[in-house]
Amino acid sequence: MGRFDGQLVLVTGAASGIGEATARLLQREGAKVVIADIDDARGAVLADEIGAKYVHLDVTDSAAWRSVVDAQSLTMCVLNAGVGARFADLREVPDALFEHVMDVNVGGIFYGTRELFRSMAGRGGRISVTASMAGIAKHTQSPIYGASKWAVIGWVRAIAPSLESEGVLINALCPGLVDTPILGPGGADRMRNMGLKVLDADAVAEAHAHSLLSERSGSVFTIQAELGLAEHEFKDPAGYQG
Repeated sequence: MGRFDGQLVLVTGAASGIGEATARLLQREGAKVVIADIDDARGAVLADEIGAKYVHLDVTDSAAWRSVVDAQSLTMCVLNAGVGARFADLREVPDALFEHVMDVNVGGIFYGTRELFRSMAGRGGRISVTASMAGIAKHTQSPIYGASKWAVIGWVRAIAPSLESEGVLINALCPGLVDTPILGPGGADRMRNMGLKVLDADAVAEAHAHSLLSERSGSVFTIQAELGLAEHEFKDPAGYQG
């Protein structure tokens, strides 16, 4: 018996990296997995390899989101698709770079959450969102990326109570550095050579499994190399009235 027997799970950004590792784990654990990505070639090959279904999904397209969700009775979803952004001088950053990161990393989470909630409300469901350690700590190497992940964490924590009232649980996962294509060619090795600790994508996939199976909602889990999985504790400011 697998931990996800009988579940129909959508994983976005699943053609590579964390999404691929998560799709593989869920399929091994009994789920029927729907791989969603814009990289049709890699996504279709992975789907064929593990016995999953592939769908093309641009997470910034709200109509596409509705079409994908309406086509199947999903019980769980890992909202994982994301992009990075680095720059040397803020004065040289084009509008298009900022807009692209926010559209994918924030807009994609909003559209996904909304359409999944339309479908899952009243019958229940689980959503796990890939955020980042950059969303709970300053990330001077990539401030736009960090800002997008702060927004994601704020969204998950704020929207969780209304989703939970309809039986839908949502949590966020904050990985540290992970050996995935988002680091760029040879990026993980460069990080290790600098003395930094880098996670394997399989460890993050296992953390997503924990997030999906958790009975909590609105939680933010962290996963870091050599430190393992933990739940991050937040404290509201004194006098905060919601």
